[in-house]
Amino acid sequence: MLKSTYAGALTFDASAVVVHELTLVGSRCGPFAPALRLLAERRVDVEPLIHARYPLAEALTALEHAERPGVLKVLLDVG
Repeated sequence: MLKSTYAGALTFDASAVVVHELTLVGSRCGPFAPALRLLAERRVDVEPLIHARYPLAEALTALEHAERPGVLKVLLDVG
C-alpha cells in the first residue's frame, strides 16, 4: 500500500516489485468536504473500525496493537 501525495517526482528501484511479484495499491486522501459532511450527519458508522483506545501514556502499547494483523484503527486519547 502506498499512501502519500508527492510534491515532486518520486524515483525508486522497481525491480523488487517485479522480482517479488508484489501488488501495489495506491491511496489518496480524496475529497474531504463530502466525507466530513457524512461524518457530521452520522451517516457513516466509524465505531466498528476502531479496534482499541489507549491513553497517550500508553502510546507504545497502542502502536504495538496497531501492528497486529487485521487491526484497522487504534486511537490515542490525548485529553
